[in-house]
Amino acid sequence: MKNWQLITEPKISGALLTNPGIGFIAAPRLMNDHAEVRDNRGSLVRKYKFSPDQKTWNHPDSGLSYAGASWNALEPEESVYDWTVLDEKLEKAKMLGCNAVVRCSPYSLTEDIPAWLRERYPEDPEFPFWRIDPNTTDFAFYWERFVRAFAARYDGHPFISSVDMALCGAWGEGAGSEFVEEKKLDGIIRAYIEGFTVTPLQCLLHDPVSVGAILKYRKNVGFRVDCLGDMGGFHGKEWSHMQDYYPMNIENFNMHDAWEKGTVVFEACWHMNDWYLSGWDIDYIIEESLKWHISSYNGKQTTVPIEWRDAVAKWVKKMGYRFELRRAYAAAENGSLRAKLLWCNTGVAPCYKPYPLLLKLKNAAGEHTFMLSDDIRAWLPDEDHLSVCEFPTDLPQGEYELSVAIDTGVREIGTLNLAIEGRNAEGFYPLGILTLN
Repeated sequence: MKNWQLITEPKISGALLTNPGIGFIAAPRLMNDHAEVRDNRGSLVRKYKFSPDQKTWNHPDSGLSYAGASWNALEPEESVYDWTVLDEKLEKAKMLGCNAVVRCSPYSLTEDIPAWLRERYPEDPEFPFWRIDPNTTDFAFYWERFVRAFAARYDGHPFISSVDMALCGAWGEGAGSEFVEEKKLDGIIRAYIEGFTVTPLQCLLHDPVSVGAILKYRKNVGFRVDCLGDMGGFHGKEWSHMQDYYPMNIENFNMHDAWEKGTVVFEACWHMNDWYLSGWDIDYIIEESLKWHISSYNGKQTTVPIEWRDAVAKWVKKMGYRFELRRAYAAAENGSLRAKLLWCNTGVAPCYKPYPLLLKLKNAAGEHTFMLSDDIRAWLPDEDHLSVCEFPTDLPQGEYELSVAIDTGVREIGTLNLAIEGRNAEGFYPLGILTLN
């Protein structure tokens, strides 16, 4: 079929988009009506929004939230699970129209292991950031068992974007995981790998031992790190996360291409306002994070300095995926109708969920929706992607309006926001009129 005709060249949108799994973690504390806004240090700051239609003050809107829960709340008695805390946080994400990055932590510096386990092992170990020694106790056995129960309940949950692989250490952030006996560490890792077969996983970029053990079982695991922005807050010019730890260990741990199959999640070191007051270079921080293919950023629900609003807006437009439809073509011949769409992902990462690509034909007589075979997870950044649809030959003749959408399958989230103009009330983007003779 050679008579392809251009039916539309959509107008590209420069708007800030909210989509599941990407962007700033939502900041409910800064949403809705606020007589005044204060930064993380309690200082009053000038109110502003990134665009007039946004809900959040001094912070971008988002389609992603964070849901964390502690082991002692989720397993208050041995083998008796109470998922209320986590379910409530996922319900809050749903109310915001978000999905959530989830982490269940074995303990923190302020929250202990479950009381029933503490009774068996009353002494804290000397190792910093450990509340229980995984080598001399049965911690690994019980934590592995918990992770398997966690996965059995939540794998594939529609409001979970991805799950952190918490192994040990305060907040599950991996402290000392390199010193855990291999068999015990492997048991915990396999609980995540075998339990979460649908929901994407990311591991802490903590040490080569734990990361290497994870990659032994699965390659499509992303990574999470929790000190984005640090340009010398610990050791001055001698060492920083941004200039030393991250660039070296993304390579050392063999995670340089992890972003192609697994999400990359960053959390702020301190707060963005602290970066500003320290005089750190926001452009450098942003460009490095984009080089590492960031999908989401947890700013701990605090304000963005107004002086950095424009830089942060550009950052949000590159985080994760951003799908532009460049051109749409159609061809009709001998009662057959076809369409092809030319896409480009102008973000820095793919989408890690297999959301279906839909085409709709609609006229006064009714509508027909078709799911294409494209796997949008393969739409890597800065590449062109061609989608082709051959419609059924038994469609009634006549004129049809053609529209497109990428559907999350979740009513509260709806379809993805594409980086083109023209979204209608159904979440589809009209492309033009096709005639089937």
